[in-house]
Formats: sequence, C-alpha cells, structure tokens
Amino acid sequence: MKFRQTQFQAKKFIQDIWVQVFPPRAADMRDDLPVIPMPSRGPAQTKADIDAYLQVLFNEIATYAPAQVPSLIVTGAMRCGKTLLTRRLARRNGLYHIPSDRLRHATYIASDEATKQRVVKYIYKRLLLAYPTGLALDGTLFLDNGVTVPHWAAQRGIRCVAIGYALDDAARKAQSMIDFRKSNNCWTSHNKSEADVLYMAHQIVSRSKEIKGICDTQGWDYFDLDSGAFSREKRRIIYAVEKLLHQRQTAPRMRGAVRDRSNL
Repeated sequence: MKFRQTQFQAKKFIQDIWVQVFPPRAADMRDDLPVIPMPSRGPAQTKADIDAYLQVLFNEIATYAPAQVPSLIVTGAMRCGKTLLTRRLARRNGLYHIPSDRLRHATYIASDEATKQRVVKYIYKRLLLAYPTGLALDGTLFLDNGVTVPHWAAQRGIRCVAIGYALDDAARKAQSMIDFRKSNNCWTSHNKSEADVLYMAHQIVSRSKEIKGICDTQGWDYFDLDSGAFSREKRRIIYAVEKLLHQRQTAPRMRGAVRDRSNL
C-alpha cells in the first residue's frame, strides 16, 4: 500500500510539472461554457419514449459533428467537479458533452432503482454504439450495478477515467465546499448546514477510496484531487486525460463477432 501511494505521488508530481511547462490558455479554462438545456417535457415513461428522446439526441450530436476522438467516460464520487472537468475536456477536444443530469431528468428520474439500472445501461450502450468517438459522458452512476457500462465500453476501446479525494482529509474537503458556496451558487447553501457538509465530505472521501480500489483492480485511470487547490488540480487532470485520449486505443481481441443486445 505504501509503495502504491508513493508511486501515485510521483506520478502526480510529474503531471504537475507538465502543467507548469505547458500552461493552459485562458480561453480553454473559462467557467462560462455553454450548458445544454434540460428537456422541457417530463421524463420518458416507456421504451418508445426513450427511443424517441435518443433520436433527438442523436440528431443534435450529428449536427454538432464532434471530432473523431475516442469517446470518454468520466466518473467518480459526488462533488468532485466531474461535469465541469468533462465540459472543459469536451470543449478543448471537440467532443459532444452529455451531462448525466440531462439524461436523468429526461428519462429515469422518477424510476425505481431496478428500472433506473436497466434504463442507464440501455441509454449509454445506445449512445456509445452509435458514437464510439466524439462523446464525453460524466456521472457517478457508471460505478453502479457492477460497473457494467465501463466494462462494456472498455471492450470497445472507450476509456473510463475517475476522479476523487481518496488521499484527502474530510475536514479540508468540507472547508473547501463551504468556501466555494460563499461566492458561488451551490445547492448545499439552501439545505445543508456546515455539520451536514462535513458529513458529506466524509462520505466523499470514503467513496473516493472505494473508487480508487475499483480502478486499481480494473486497470482504469484514477486521478486524485487536492481540495485546497482545485483550479490547479483541474488543469493537471485535463492535460493528463488529453494525453490518454490521443493515445491510440485498440479494443482487445474477442473471439467471434462482437454483438450487442441493448434491450431495455
């Protein structure tokens, strides 16, 4: 364990040097990036509704004409900045970003857990079958249900990366969340006390350790954040993920033809 942590810290040090040598352009690091609006109608209720919604989404993606860069899945614990990070990666690399919030509100927000899991697998498999290149997807849900979607995606050369706070301290993470909401619009400002935020921070750190363990086991890339320097960490991870994206990715050889039955 100590060797792994030392190895991880050495890798993080090299990535920090990379960011200093190749600093990001201001335009690439803006916070005022466009956000795809949520659908105006209610969530889909049937497979036909979901298919109709996906067709609209496919049309939007085709109109956008994303770059021929391998699609990317970004996952991790809650409150880690996944959506912000993914949106910026998408902007810099010509990918079409689909936030998990958009799909949740459009399809399975009112579903029970079993239905949610089926719908999630169906939607993301349909999306990635249609667009193995050009998409940037984010969300915590990729680590649910036996990490089925990332496993499936990896067989097709689609990379899954995770971010979290496995090496951080819960008190520091809580303080960074409290400081953030003092000057930003944050949902925790309305219904979470500082004690609630501290409890949430403990959950985030604990879940991040679990996620890091999953990534170590599966051979997926995990990036740990320092809650006291999120802007710097964000730049470091963006550059590291971009290097991974532009490496040649080849799906493992499989016996026979690869068939997929994306049934709901």
